[in-house]
Amino acid sequence: MSDSIWSTQARDLLQQTASDAPTPGGGSVAAVSGALGVALIQMAVAVTADPALDESSERLQSLRTDVENAADVDLQDFAAVMAAYRLPRTDEASKTERTQAIITALLAATEHPLALVDALVEAMNLSYALEAQVKASIVSDVLAGRDIARGAARAALHTVDINLNQLDRLGSPAAADLRGRRNALVSQWEEKA
Repeated sequence: MSDSIWSTQARDLLQQTASDAPTPGGGSVAAVSGALGVALIQMAVAVTADPALDESSERLQSLRTDVENAADVDLQDFAAVMAAYRLPRTDEASKTERTQAIITALLAATEHPLALVDALVEAMNLSYALEAQVKASIVSDVLAGRDIARGAARAALHTVDINLNQLDRLGSPAAADLRGRRNALVSQWEEKA
């Protein structure tokens, strides 16, 4: 895979995802999918061409940028977690150092998909207001974008959940706070689903 998932041709990305390579995985594919969902909502705003939607358009662009960036960040996080697991554990000091490195990498690999979910939830929430403001002929794109964003958020949560389980297993006290954030984000979109 190239330096950025975004410089990969769509068909190559599809092939790499279907291969036995460890990346791209669920987190990065969730971000790619989520960015497409946000882009559909943006398209509906752009086609409507109403200056009253300029602020929403700018916010969607910012959210899409965050979601796009999450794809490459996920690849980096995965590499960092794998590097931490490969550290030696020949004596107690190296075992302790390895465990701390794993926890540090897992914390980042949990925080980042939570930020992705947060951005996707905000885009979904914004789409509810936009649904009534865009041209009627393009509301379906707002709905499709929201559904794709919701699916991407759910997919990203699988990465969060597996990392939380590992943090629990390693005794990280940060896992409880991260789990609380996770649950709060889920409740934000389930209330409107």
